[in-house]
Amino acid sequence: MSRLQPVTIKEIAREIFNGNTCYINKRSAKITTIDHSIEDPEKLVAQEQTQAELEKKIEKYVKIEKLTAENEMRIMKDFLEELPDKSIRKQLSNALNRKNPVRNFNQAVESDMELNQHWRNFNFEEYQRWVSNFMIDAYNY
Repeated sequence: MSRLQPVTIKEIAREIFNGNTCYINKRSAKITTIDHSIEDPEKLVAQEQTQAELEKKIEKYVKIEKLTAENEMRIMKDFLEELPDKSIRKQLSNALNRKNPVRNFNQAVESDMELNQHWRNFNFEEYQRWVSNFMIDAYNY
């Protein structure tokens, strides 16, 4: 498989960010996305059939699923290191150290429009980096 283009890495990052699963054909680099938010029964059945077919031939694909909770937490902690304002850093650190850390962190970030935009940009860049590293590390890409 030739190297994935940055636009393709962005597409995969966007899909897994939204909770979907991507199968990338090792030969053609074609992406097949399994959308986990589908509720229409007919579409759901068709998608389940597609996924079953892909899994039967999994050796021909790279499968990328959403990040683990540990990876999500690491990204949040890395974000703290990037913040110059110590009071905001402390506020977010406290949010991560309480019960329901992800919800607390998101609520704290969403209360400040500028911080929220900075977080969204940072988070998406991290997802792209993660996808790129996943392709390199897990599949000797």
